[in-house]
Amino acid sequence: MTDKLTSGHEDICFFTQETPAVRQDCINHVCMKSAKKKIVDSLERSIGLAITTIGDSTFERAVNSRMKALGIAEVDAYAEKFSASTVELRQLIEEIVIPETWFFRDQAPFTLLGEHVLKSGKFQQQYVFRILSLPCSTGEEPYSIAMALLQTGLPPSCFYIDAVDVSERVLALARRAVYRENSFRSRDLAFRQRFFHKTDKGFELDKTVREKVRFLKGNILHPAFMKGLGRYDVVFCRNVLIYFCEEAQRQAISALYHILMPEGLLFTGHAESGLFFGGQFVAVARSKAFAFYKKESAAAAAARQEEILDNTGEDSLLAPSLPAVRKSKSVFNRPAARPSGKDEEFNLVRQLADEGKLTEAARRSEQYLREHDPSARWYYLLGVIRDSGGQSAEALKLFRKAVYLDPGHVESLLQLSLLAERAGDSAGAANYKRRAKRLQEGG
Repeated sequence: MTDKLTSGHEDICFFTQETPAVRQDCINHVCMKSAKKKIVDSLERSIGLAITTIGDSTFERAVNSRMKALGIAEVDAYAEKFSASTVELRQLIEEIVIPETWFFRDQAPFTLLGEHVLKSGKFQQQYVFRILSLPCSTGEEPYSIAMALLQTGLPPSCFYIDAVDVSERVLALARRAVYRENSFRSRDLAFRQRFFHKTDKGFELDKTVREKVRFLKGNILHPAFMKGLGRYDVVFCRNVLIYFCEEAQRQAISALYHILMPEGLLFTGHAESGLFFGGQFVAVARSKAFAFYKKESAAAAAARQEEILDNTGEDSLLAPSLPAVRKSKSVFNRPAARPSGKDEEFNLVRQLADEGKLTEAARRSEQYLREHDPSARWYYLLGVIRDSGGQSAEALKLFRKAVYLDPGHVESLLQLSLLAERAGDSAGAANYKRRAKRLQEGG
């Protein structure tokens, strides 16, 4: 049991208005005197927080701090003040929320984010990706999202980020965008050299990154606020729901479902990912990313992917770019129709991978490749499965095989670029990106 309530990736996103949907029966009482119990009841009805998740000591320290600030000696007197003031409710929340986050905390979600955006191809149509970070704490997460996308080569005009938190204090620090060493805990700090400059107050973030993020005060459990945000292509909402009572969790999950685009991607925290299985979402087969699609879009996404792979005409995203390859009589480049049985097996394996059944998906992929002619799309699929299971070296070999069979396989080129970046091979990554870009531009 933790004795603190953290912000950022482990922030609690509160709402400061009474919400009838969070019922009395989800309140978990902490054993304490009647005055303190009154504060707990009011706090839980107002913000949906299960007090037992933060521990008695954290709660009592926060109350004592507010009593000292107000010059109140008795808990009974503070309870009366608290009950009569929404301002004091906000102040107590500020005391409970303790920022604890850093840049690129957990690399896998940011890697998958870059892949998701690039694979969609929407940026070629001047599409602007809408991304939400909630709760955003002192800004490390939304700024990491912006830097991750800029590092993929995505133009700044192709995305923007809304960053939401309930705490005015942490939002002010986020807008300031000056950070100390504690915010840089990842092994690879190349991004700091590129996007920050050192000052006497710390590391100041470049304006090009700051301008991509809009900070807002708001709350996941406030229906009017969430509805007003609109819908997003990508949502980061990590390690928040674990602090909510069950009814508040259901309300938050419903809100996330409704603000996510049909083809959108949701990132959650490891401890709360189990809340999303078997419901309205389908897990993405990527180790340590803890990402989900909306269930209604899973079949549609598979169909769209298959349509791209099947389209091998001159205007296809996957059309080989070299004239010699276009003239080749190889069966691997020939735009022949595939039997429907093979399509069904391919879609089935993709579905197994989407559901996180990586072992079975890999077994069936390998079986297919043993029993049929070599196939770029099957090597690519098996590569994605291996990479999702943490087998990057094996995935690298498979993506190379896919590109050998089909030099125009853009998705394999992009995967190779991402693997090269992870390995620190900037030149190799840039080369793969250039090849993919030429193909996407029809050259």
